[in-house]
Amino acid sequence: MKLKTLFYIALLIGLFGTVTNLIFISPLPSILALAVLPYLFFRHSVIVVPRFIYYLYLYFLYSLAGILIYYPQSLLRFGFYRYDGNFIISYLPLLLISFFSYNVAVDSLFKRFLIFATVINGIAFGLNLVLTKGAAITDWGNPETYFHGFFKSTNGAGGFISIVLSLNIVLFLQERKRKWLLLMLVNFVFLISTTSRGSLLGLVAGFAFYFFDRTNRAYLIRLALFAIVAVQCAVLSYTYPLYDRYVRDADLSEAGASTYISPLFGEVSTKSANIAIRAVETWPRAVDCFLHSPLIGTGFGSVNDIPLKYKGFPYVISLNDQPKKVFNDAHAHHSYLHILGEQGLIGLGIFLLFWHALYRFLKKGRDSIVQKFLLVSFFNLSVMSFTEHRITSPSNALPLVIALCIYMLKRNFDTKQRNSVVSISSVESNS
Repeated sequence: MKLKTLFYIALLIGLFGTVTNLIFISPLPSILALAVLPYLFFRHSVIVVPRFIYYLYLYFLYSLAGILIYYPQSLLRFGFYRYDGNFIISYLPLLLISFFSYNVAVDSLFKRFLIFATVINGIAFGLNLVLTKGAAITDWGNPETYFHGFFKSTNGAGGFISIVLSLNIVLFLQERKRKWLLLMLVNFVFLISTTSRGSLLGLVAGFAFYFFDRTNRAYLIRLALFAIVAVQCAVLSYTYPLYDRYVRDADLSEAGASTYISPLFGEVSTKSANIAIRAVETWPRAVDCFLHSPLIGTGFGSVNDIPLKYKGFPYVISLNDQPKKVFNDAHAHHSYLHILGEQGLIGLGIFLLFWHALYRFLKKGRDSIVQKFLLVSFFNLSVMSFTEHRITSPSNALPLVIALCIYMLKRNFDTKQRNSVVSISSVESNS
């Protein structure tokens, strides 16, 4: 079997495996990429290398350097790839894509994927209704009954369903078929049932930004992003002093977040508590790391190694010297702040160069269902990442990344076909 066929099969299995993170199916393309990348890099010619791939390689190298400096043993721990280093799992397949081409019927493939994902989520939704005795749709205030599909968390399920629903809406707008409308309504019920507000916000913003982009109103996208950043900066200007006073040195091992939530806010609902945790603990913690080491951050994987203990040149270059290293999902709950805290201005700058170059690549692509889906999902994931650490989470990022890989396989194939036709025409004209 040719390596490109093996890669394509791995992408197919990975794409359909994104319906769950309870079983590790979707990382299959990443595992293959890790196994064959050294061979390809030295023995295989590339077809075409988009600019965003160069920036992605640079970000991988920068991240690897950060890991080796902060805690090299991370590379040998499964939990690192599951949590702190999940960026590696989510984006590794893209490092292979410049080496391969494949003739894929992308539109029909993604139609099948949409139907498959909806059926699987429907099974999970039905099971949830049975297990909760209908409370999943009648008791919206009970977090025990929230729908999370075959995912570990409601945010993981919400982010995935938001991406699937993006594809669903694009298909309906393109073809105006009743079956896509029916699936759209079903998937919308699934999304609402997760109670993931960030996922719903990302979906709405994704289509709004897509509309602004297509109607040459990109200034509205910039204005919206500026507004989001301004509001969150205003929130942090109030909550960072609270973090500095009540949270940074607090012992959260026994009572957890209630150690500071109850004294500050009294009795609050689960959803309100989650907002308070972000505003008073996780976002300010990432900011604190950034302030202590603004250029390079406090180390890849350091934000959740608490309590924070800094070593180095204060407010210039410092690392988190906490001896107890943990791998869990206690991240900054904000992708951009998380990267800023762990990798500083340099790391965030490189990542944003990659992210913007990816946007330019998608924007210039040939108009198609999958191209529209990728662009909407790009905007969706970009906005969701202001509310959670979504941009590296496999449950949210891998559907986009694997879809992008399949899209690029087809583009590379078409490029090779055009080049071969030009070569044949050139030979015939010379003869």
